[in-house]
Formats: sequence, C-alpha cells, structure tokens
Amino acid sequence: MPRPSRWSEERKANREQADWIVGWLRTNGPATTPEIIQALEAEGRQVRAHILQRALRKSPFVQRIGSVEGERGTVSRWAWGLEEDDGP
Repeated sequence: MPRPSRWSEERKANREQADWIVGWLRTNGPATTPEIIQALEAEGRQVRAHILQRALRKSPFVQRIGSVEGERGTVSRWAWGLEEDDGP
C-alpha cells in the first residue's frame, strides 16, 4: 500500500499563498504589513495570519527593514533581499 502524500491540498494551497506573498513583495516592495494585506484582498485572496507570518518570517528572501507609524500604531516594513533601512 503506498504511503499517503504529506502534501495535502490544503498544504499545497498554503504554500502557493506564501509564495504569492513573497513574489508580490519582490515586485512591489518594500511594503508594510497592512499594504501586503491590502494587496491580498485586492487579488481576492484570503488573509490568513499564519500564512502571512510564514511568508514574511521564514522566507530566506524576505527581510524586515524597519518600522513605520501606521493607522493603528507601529507596523513592520518588509523587503525582498537585504536593503538598507531608510526610515525610523
């Protein structure tokens, strides 16, 4: 009997979503977390906190480059690769 795949449809969808976030950031970054959420919503994609965190914190290509004041307080700025922090 074959072993079941560890890549369920949900895991595949989560991975694709995280890859989309990283790709969007590569093209449109640097961006704040709320800007990334707006982009997800504009594309009709679900905003899921654990996927967003995985894309931003675990990708070797995405770096936190600082923070800025947003509508609800301080928010992180993210960029593709290593870039200099150009703000407070």
